[in-house]
Amino acid sequence: MKRTVVVCALLPLVIGIAQGAPQPCDTVSLCNAAGTAAYQAGRYEDAADAFERQLRRAEQQQDNSAARELALNNLVVTNLRLMQPGQARAWLNLALADGMQGTATRHNLRAVSAAVDYQALGTSLQGRYLRYSGAAVWSSLDIARQPDGSYRAHFSPLRAGAKVEDYGPAAIGELHGLLQGKNAYFQLTAAGLPKGCAVELFHEGLDIRVLEVFGPQCQQYGGAGISVVGNYLKVSAEPQAPQR
Repeated sequence: MKRTVVVCALLPLVIGIAQGAPQPCDTVSLCNAAGTAAYQAGRYEDAADAFERQLRRAEQQQDNSAARELALNNLVVTNLRLMQPGQARAWLNLALADGMQGTATRHNLRAVSAAVDYQALGTSLQGRYLRYSGAAVWSSLDIARQPDGSYRAHFSPLRAGAKVEDYGPAAIGELHGLLQGKNAYFQLTAAGLPKGCAVELFHEGLDIRVLEVFGPQCQQYGGAGISVVGNYLKVSAEPQAPQR
């Protein structure tokens, strides 16, 4: 079911920023300005890039709640313009999880709820899920229903690190296998994990909480500090094919 959504941008007006090429930015305010200019010019991909940079810089500040809330809401409205309501839901939930409740956050509750097809998301376990890894980087979990009715899960965990803009994530991983279980509980099987290691999924509502055993051999599926533990927010009813 598709819905038509009118999104009211709550981005601060910026004076003196060119509406042409993307503006480089190194501070929260400059990235907000560059992103707002791109947004107002209809260059939403450029706006999203600038607002992600804004969020990374806001996360590095002390007492950064207001700066983070602005950046997160910038990303919410931009992803709605990009017709990515699931991703907008993910950004909004970061704000809500931190107890943010400013004017823009409250406005975007209605905007996101109107844009997301919750009925489609709740049809089955299949879909794409995201877990925030910091620095505007997301780890993913894709679950695909197999012809025999079983489910196959594919984790792509990331650890952002301090220089993700310069070098990409500090660590990446890949873990996949079959899900066995019923109701809300599933365990990852046929994943090549050593004895004593385990990954468990608790699917309640739309989203999934993942637990795993930690040990010297249990996180060999990725680089240093990698893990699949965390809360995964459902953003699409369709899984994304693994990149080769």
